[in-house]
Amino acid sequence: MRLPLLLTFALMGFSVAAAATVNAQAGDTLQRMAVRYGTTTQALARANPSLPQGPLRVGTRVTLPATAVRVWSVRAGDTLSGIAQRERTTVAALVAANRGLDQQRPLMIGQKLLLPTPRAAAAPRSAAGAVARPVSIRVTAVMPVSGRVTTPYREGHLSVDLAAPTGTPIRAAAPGVVTQSYFDSKSGWGWTVLVDHGNGLQTRYSHNSANLVSVGHRVEAGQVIARVGSTGNSTGPHLDYRVTYQGQPIHPFSLY
Repeated sequence: MRLPLLLTFALMGFSVAAAATVNAQAGDTLQRMAVRYGTTTQALARANPSLPQGPLRVGTRVTLPATAVRVWSVRAGDTLSGIAQRERTTVAALVAANRGLDQQRPLMIGQKLLLPTPRAAAAPRSAAGAVARPVSIRVTAVMPVSGRVTTPYREGHLSVDLAAPTGTPIRAAAPGVVTQSYFDSKSGWGWTVLVDHGNGLQTRYSHNSANLVSVGHRVEAGQVIARVGSTGNSTGPHLDYRVTYQGQPIHPFSLY
C-alpha cells in the first residue's frame, strides 16, 4: 500500500506540514505552548478560538498550527539524549513535549516523538542585546507562577510580567543559591530575589509582597521563595520574571 506523502515524511523523521493536537500540561498557557512547539501565541489562538489566554486545564486538547509540528520517528540506536543533541534541544524539553514519555524506558523503533523548537533558533539576538538560550544550558525549569502574561518579553522590557493574586507562591525555576534578597528601590523592582543556578544562569523575581529566602540559601526547583505582590514601581500584583545567561538577558520562556 502506498503511504500518503505526509505520513512518509513523518516516518523518515522530517517535519510534518499538517495540524496535530496535544494535551496541555500542568501550568500550561498558550504562551508557554507556543514556545515549546515553535509557533506564536497568535497562531495558537487562531487555531483554538475557544481556549482562554490564561492557564489551561490539564489535559485540554490544543490544536497546533501546521508549521509548528515536527515529528521524529525513532530509529535503531536512538536515545533521548542523542535525539536532543541532534535536534538542538534537551531531554527535559522532549519529555515535556511528549505526554507519557518515560526517560527510564528504552525507545521503541518506529515510536513517534514531537520535537520542541531547536534551542538555538528559539529566540534570536535582538537589537536590545537579548540572546537565545545557549545549547549548553541543561535545566529542567519550573514556571515560578502560573499567571497571565500582562507584559511580554520585548525590546525595552527584557522580562515577562505574570499577573497573579497577591500572596500567590513564587517558585524557584531551578536549583540554585540565593545571591540577592532585598528591597530594590533604585530600580523600582521592590522586593526582589535573585537565584544563581551555576554555569552563568541566573533568574530574578521582583515586585514581591514578601521574600521567603535569604542570601546564601540553597533552593530546589519548585521551592517557594517569595510571594506575588505589587511593591516598587508596579500598577498591580504580578511577578517580573527575568533570566540572564553570562550577564546577557534571554527570554524566560526559552527555558521551557
